[in-house]
Amino acid sequence: MDESLDSTRWQRVKGLLADALERPPQQRQRFIDEAAGGDAALRAELNALVAAAGATGSLLDQPPAELTLHALQAHAEQSWIGRRVGPWRLLGLLGGGGMGQVYLAERADGQYRQQVAVKLMRQGLQRSGLEERFLAERQILASLDHPNLAKLLDGGITDEGVPYFVMERVSGVPIDAYCRTHALSVEERLRLFRTVCQVVHYAHRQGVVHRDLKPANVLVTQDGVVKLVDFGIAKQIATPTPHTATVQRVMTLEYASPEQVKGDAVTPASDIFSLGVVLYRLLTGASPYPAATTGNDYALSKAICDTEPAAPSQGVAERPLKRRLKGDLDAVVMMALRKDPARRYPSAEALADDVFRHLEGLPVQARRGAWSYRAGRFVLRHRAAVGAALVANLALVAGLSFAAYQAYEAHRQRERAERHFASVRKLANVFIFDVYKAIERVPGSLDARKKLLDTALGYLEQLRPEAQGDPMLQLELAAGYRQVGDIQGASNMSSLGLSKQAATSYQRALELARPLAAPGSRHRLPAQHELVLLHTRIGGLLDDDGKFKESEAVALEGVRIGRELVAAEPGNYAYQRALANQYIYLTQFYHHSEQTEPFLPTSQLAEEQLKKVLALKPDDVDVVANLAAVYGIRGLYYMSQDLGARSTAQGLAELQKAIEAMTPAYQRHPHHMVLAPNYAKMHSEAGSALARMGRHKEALVPQRKALEIQLELARRGPNDVLGLAGVADAQSSLADTLIAAGDPEAAVMAAEDAVRRYGMLPPDELQTMRTQYYHGWALLVAGNALQARAQSSRDPARRQADMHAACARWREALPILQASHERQPIEPERDGPHTARQALQRCGL
Repeated sequence: MDESLDSTRWQRVKGLLADALERPPQQRQRFIDEAAGGDAALRAELNALVAAAGATGSLLDQPPAELTLHALQAHAEQSWIGRRVGPWRLLGLLGGGGMGQVYLAERADGQYRQQVAVKLMRQGLQRSGLEERFLAERQILASLDHPNLAKLLDGGITDEGVPYFVMERVSGVPIDAYCRTHALSVEERLRLFRTVCQVVHYAHRQGVVHRDLKPANVLVTQDGVVKLVDFGIAKQIATPTPHTATVQRVMTLEYASPEQVKGDAVTPASDIFSLGVVLYRLLTGASPYPAATTGNDYALSKAICDTEPAAPSQGVAERPLKRRLKGDLDAVVMMALRKDPARRYPSAEALADDVFRHLEGLPVQARRGAWSYRAGRFVLRHRAAVGAALVANLALVAGLSFAAYQAYEAHRQRERAERHFASVRKLANVFIFDVYKAIERVPGSLDARKKLLDTALGYLEQLRPEAQGDPMLQLELAAGYRQVGDIQGASNMSSLGLSKQAATSYQRALELARPLAAPGSRHRLPAQHELVLLHTRIGGLLDDDGKFKESEAVALEGVRIGRELVAAEPGNYAYQRALANQYIYLTQFYHHSEQTEPFLPTSQLAEEQLKKVLALKPDDVDVVANLAAVYGIRGLYYMSQDLGARSTAQGLAELQKAIEAMTPAYQRHPHHMVLAPNYAKMHSEAGSALARMGRHKEALVPQRKALEIQLELARRGPNDVLGLAGVADAQSSLADTLIAAGDPEAAVMAAEDAVRRYGMLPPDELQTMRTQYYHGWALLVAGNALQARAQSSRDPARRQADMHAACARWREALPILQASHERQPIEPERDGPHTARQALQRCGL
């Protein structure tokens, strides 16, 4: 349609087109010539529209009004190509649906280059309700933001009054075609499908039911990324949908739920049914409905509402695939396809979780309660026979029938609630214990563990209100919150560095476990064990924050509880190990808080307890690492007494003992997430001890070894705060030694890398007492390295630039070291603030 056509002319064109299509084909050209007269543009317009109508199919098969609509739509679709809609130029038609056409478009205003998809509301003879639905789709897309959904970018109304919106362009193929083309295995298909469930669950949480889930609306990109598209008939659950009856009839029948077919209320359960049909097709390549229903809407509607589909394993001929589907996958699909919405999965997330459980070799929830469901369906299918049997026996049960019915209903409701609760409880355990334990010691697993946080916390929060009066659940939740806290920001552990969030999780765990540890409690010992583990972690966070009085109280209480545990069950390995870890923490605390008198006796207790634990299980690598840590802390204690040769030699001896204790285990487990960082730390500190003794060349060997280990750990876990800080610490110590060894160029490189990595740490971690100190010291060392390079240079300009940079680093270091010193002096023999001020005097400040 020419852009210059006004509405009056367009109405005339539509009328003439309808008249032309009423005539036999051989009379149409004559009619057009007479109607157009001398208006060549009108003649061309009508000829094009009639040709478009002829291309739609046999004229004998369609009424003239329908032909008119098709012709107008086909012409209108083509007429938009090349035109601008807002800042976008339409390049070609991508597809269309009941409410609009989707065009490929590009930015036309020169601001930047981008290709998008533009959806225009369909133009036709009737607009009743269409605009409201189109705008509702646009509003729904605006409310959703998920990586597996096409993003809404823009929207508006064209100069002709046609609503449109602009979306991210998704270049993909339907999920069933993608699986077929790439010959995906069952496992690969399930992983893709699980992503679909997750994005559908996200939409449901935002109050949106899609209502048209089918393979054509689930696209997979070339990179294997799932994108859910076409919310044209989606519904906001809490918002009445305009023209509801009309919308309910707009659906893809083969993937519709029974309630959609019947015109009943549509809920998230309807999408779950459609997901079941999609999964059936992905696994079998066929529809769950009999072949006789193909092309027969009535037969298909009846099958959807009344006929139980064959299990997927019965719908395939290949024996290996039949065996693969039989059992769990049959149960999962059939639960999603239950006719009663209340008997399907409670959410798309629950369906995704069952798929996950199957992939992990865990029991699926769909196989619970299957007998009662089948029995119920049997009664529905054979109600006449069952009814006759009941009548025949009515005299025997008349006095009990009403009470039995009430008991049955109460039992059924209780069973459903218990089943749902058990499902959530088991899923919480799977995510927090099974999955977490499976990847806890896997190098580079921090990202995966991070993704567990949201799911795990959601389950914990859902279960927490139910824990009152259920001691076992309380203990499970306490352990769950502790594990989550470890991922968030445990002290001296692989974590995300979110120490404040970790403290909150530990406090919730403490509140759940503490009442169960009271005298006389049947669950006292496991609750006390949980308390010891929590005291170690809570005390570590308090120690990091410089709250020594509170930290000591927590540590001593942990030791007291640990001793009670060991006394109650001396042969219990877990209890012995928990007490040993508490002694380690107390040893570390006395060193940090510079309490010299209790330090050595406590470190001796820690060493003895760890040796007892190793006697019970000699191959426990964690315990080997912890025993070496005790030697290492003792070595640092000796070196902190003074700068004399004797204390340094004592310290070096302890550090070398630590290295010797770990070496055999490290050679077997070079990437162990507890052992490897400890092994690296002991090498770095041994190098510092050698450097203090003036043996700088020797010192470089263990320090470079430490850096090598830390870099490999950081490479495997790039977001691990412990690994990031470990590299920074190793680089800073190496730089200090390189200065003394006469290699300022290498010192500058190492020191600047240390400063850069400290700057990458999260704010919570940078504010911990010891990290704050080491960050300031790294800046000080960077300044010293730049000064050394300036002094070794013969280029005056280079010397000036290096000294200017050195002064800038010292100025950065001073306030950080000063703030750290005010909280608690760390390594007082080095006196960071005093050293920084002395350095700044060289800058004339």
